[in-house]
Amino acid sequence: MKRIILSFMALIFAVSSFAQSTVETINSPKAMKPIIMVIPEKAWCINQGFVKDNDPKSPDYEKALLNDDVLNVITKMGGIMQERGYPLKNLQSALDELKNEEALDTSLKSKADGEIMEDELDMLTRVAQADILVNIAFTRTTYGPRNMIEFRVTSIDAATSKQIGGETGRSSASGAPISALLEESVLGFIDNFTGSIQRHFEDLATNGREGSVIFKIASDCPLNFESEVTLNGETGELNEVIDYWLNEHTVNGSFTQNGNTRTRLSYEQVRFPLFSKGKFGGKPRAINMDSFIKPITSFLSQFGISVATKPIGIGKTYVILGGK
Repeated sequence: MKRIILSFMALIFAVSSFAQSTVETINSPKAMKPIIMVIPEKAWCINQGFVKDNDPKSPDYEKALLNDDVLNVITKMGGIMQERGYPLKNLQSALDELKNEEALDTSLKSKADGEIMEDELDMLTRVAQADILVNIAFTRTTYGPRNMIEFRVTSIDAATSKQIGGETGRSSASGAPISALLEESVLGFIDNFTGSIQRHFEDLATNGREGSVIFKIASDCPLNFESEVTLNGETGELNEVIDYWLNEHTVNGSFTQNGNTRTRLSYEQVRFPLFSKGKFGGKPRAINMDSFIKPITSFLSQFGISVATKPIGIGKTYVILGGK
């Protein structure tokens, strides 16, 4: 009888533990999955002649996509990543969005007349909101009617331009389409490749997402970053106040200032939480750099200035200080 009672109690405990685990899983916030965009590698584009007519050192992604092999390789690699659960942003779609941008002259004007210069890759990641760029390059070797393809892929954090992982592979000599040769080659290392991406995001979950912030002074701003201001009864320079805010809000006070002038402040390795409290008592929500830095606009407005932000991708934001 005692054995039956103990077995019954163990069953109740197991069911209770499972139910609690299920509730915790449902209620815990889910991390923002990285959005992937597959692009031809910059150096490869230049070596293959897919460059801007007026700048032979700048890749022309639109020209590259007119090549059937390039299009097939990018499409296939994107499909392989999608099969493994990664949201995909199509390169051609991002290029089409750029065509419709009023700021196609590579400059953005803030409401405070600050100017933000972007190269094409910056603009692509901004309109695509891609977290990770998967760069791909390939070399074809012909043996009569058969082809052997060597592939190189690297994963890059779109916000920091830091490499996450990289792999190389080689197909067998075959008369199969290039997309089939890519799949044969990639399947040999795809687990290692996606594993490095997964480890990168596990680090972000523990230590915060890494990004960068650039503060700029517009022409009509009454202050510069060396101007003295008063906060909490203490007087210091405006750049010190910004340092104070970042130290209070970043994960473990982790950030690095890599540039400081009267009109420009640059911060890298800014670690911010993956989640923030939802407004109006709502559930925690995944955030990007712009969402994280947005509260500094009201914080700095106490010094008689207007503040605007402009995101680039999900990990980089410009903060423009101007006059009210």
